Amino acid sequence: MEVRRLFGVNFDNLTMQEAINLIEKQIDFNKNKNGKSVLVTPNVDHLVNLSKNTDFYSKYQKASITLVDGAPIYFASKILRKPLKEKVSGADLVPEVLKLAEKRTFKVFIFGSKDGVPELAIKKLQNENNYTFKIGYYSPPFGFDRDLNAIELGVKKINEFSPDILLVSLGSPKGELFIFDNLYRLNVPISMQVGAAIDFLAGTIKRAPLWMQKFGLEWFYRFLQEPKRMFRRYFINDAYFLTLLLKELLKKDDK
Repeated sequence: MEVRRLFGVNFDNLTMQEAINLIEKQIDFNKNKNGKSVLVTPNVDHLVNLSKNTDFYSKYQKASITLVDGAPIYFASKILRKPLKEKVSGADLVPEVLKLAEKRTFKVFIFGSKDGVPELAIKKLQNENNYTFKIGYYSPPFGFDRDLNAIELGVKKINEFSPDILLVSLGSPKGELFIFDNLYRLNVPISMQVGAAIDFLAGTIKRAPLWMQKFGLEWFYRFLQEPKRMFRRYFINDAYFLTLLLKELLKKDDK
């Protein structure tokens, strides 16, 4: 499998279909060998946080599959002459993973999102696609990640359902840290942090029009929807990406 190292992260250079094929193989292998895989989809915000948080960075490196989510990273890969084949965002990946679950009758568990959102997403999926695979969910209370008993309950609910695929919707880095910190206790073949993908499925957050996605403006659409919440992330925190890009341009060539 071809890897592109960009901004200190090893990206798996895959198309959407190649990613789905790899996920299916990982699930089959891990079910037979009792293994555990983690999939992450780095965007600009992730890269900025990874550059500033050594604990987050060290855990992130343990991911089994790393797919490019952010359009700016995808475009930067072309400028840096380490082109990635395709942007494979969590929002685009999850519907394809669910198609795979239906095809293979894999069990799926959604962990996270606000109360009511996973149920709404599941209801829409079943009504619109006639999906019949087993799918469970649990929305932990706010601040659960600081409560050992609440974390224990979350892990217990996941393991009781015994999913083949775990979709974690907690935001970053909370979602990734929950997976990596509890991976040894999670009896799941593959776990993924999927950001707002469940909200998009439920329709509680609208996704940008296709033309905005194509031109890398999805972030701006999110900002227009939630300006107060997203201003700091996009215009203060993520502005550091320009510094990261400059550093990358000044580096000596490496694959």
